[in-house]
Amino acid sequence: MLSVLLPFYAFGGEQPDVEDAASEVEMAVEVDTNNSAKISDFQNALKLIPERKVPFIDNTNFDIFIEPEDFKPINDGALNIEAVYPDFYQETSKYRSVMSYKVSLSQHFYTVVVTYWVGKYEMESTLINYDRQGNVIDHQLVAYDEIGKGQTITKSRISEHAITSQHSSWGLTKEIIEEEFVINYDGTIDKLESKNLNDTIDNEALVLYVLKEMDLVPLSVKTDLVVSKANPEASHEVIVVIPEIVDEGEGYFELNSHIVIADDRSGKVTHQYFETSQTNGWYSDAIRLREINLDTAPYRVTDDVRAFGVRVRHAGTSRVTQYQSEMLSLFIKSGDKLEKILDKYPVKTLNGQWDGECSGEFTDTDSILMMSEQQSNGFHNIILKTKVKTITDNVSDDGECNSNEMTATKTTVLKYNGKEYK
Repeated sequence: MLSVLLPFYAFGGEQPDVEDAASEVEMAVEVDTNNSAKISDFQNALKLIPERKVPFIDNTNFDIFIEPEDFKPINDGALNIEAVYPDFYQETSKYRSVMSYKVSLSQHFYTVVVTYWVGKYEMESTLINYDRQGNVIDHQLVAYDEIGKGQTITKSRISEHAITSQHSSWGLTKEIIEEEFVINYDGTIDKLESKNLNDTIDNEALVLYVLKEMDLVPLSVKTDLVVSKANPEASHEVIVVIPEIVDEGEGYFELNSHIVIADDRSGKVTHQYFETSQTNGWYSDAIRLREINLDTAPYRVTDDVRAFGVRVRHAGTSRVTQYQSEMLSLFIKSGDKLEKILDKYPVKTLNGQWDGECSGEFTDTDSILMMSEQQSNGFHNIILKTKVKTITDNVSDDGECNSNEMTATKTTVLKYNGKEYK
């Protein structure tokens, strides 16, 4: 049998208009051509934009743009700026392109930061995430400056998967609001938290002055780990610990350590100690850096010299592999510097594994430091009394979860070798 496929109109259907069909094809071709041209324009525009490496701080402001060559025009159309600024092409629009740069945050989307003058007195930089076709996924303000009133400024630290913005405003007092944003794998941006640094940093005014003295800005430090405490050995002195960000990304960061003593009246730094992230142990990854504390117990290392301590606590994130540690370092004044005389000694640890239900074994140690009358190289020895607790959990024959605990105590003596305690 011979089968013949007949057109629909052979069975009484309406014969299509040839001109209409041709018009639809032309429209489809035109749309596809326009999309291809749009994508091509976007890709070409990206190639001409300089790139910056993360992490970095965007503090774009009017002072940066003085000479004509400071202004770098932006291909507004290719970057689909109207999707960010809906009034961009209106007759009353006062946008003036100033600068742009791109950031490599993901293989799944593109990131560009654009800067515009908004009228004569305002300037803002916006981070924009694009899909592969040049469509805007999401955007977030990262820098703002104004002239005239000069009452508000925004700066941001941009890292691989996060934006930390600080909005400073001046009224009767200076106020800094810090906001945290996460950049998701699909290019969307979500706000995590907001806090007032005036409320969350102890001695906030003093700390800000100390940062200025040290040529640091609040965005360059982990503000939630900044700690300060009065020096019990000297009136009008405050000990300040400043963790400076070296690198950060999704689930990790590295910090340089600044330990300083400052005058609580003037804010002037009188003594300081610096150590890089390569040797200080101030890192956070699978083992998280949870807390930094100052220890001002009476560590009288000589009859005339009293040390103070910095305690750094880490903790693991695994349910089945338990880990915690607290390291103590001791410091003394030495001229206009601080000298470390005990380096990251483990005073508390917790190690162990369990099956998530019952069976497991853990070792918990906790040390107390006491100063000895005996000396080594002119410094009192340090006696450590350490309680070691071992906990064993297992399932009994009748299916009950039993726990067995054993405790022992050991003594360790640390001696000063002329440079540090060992």
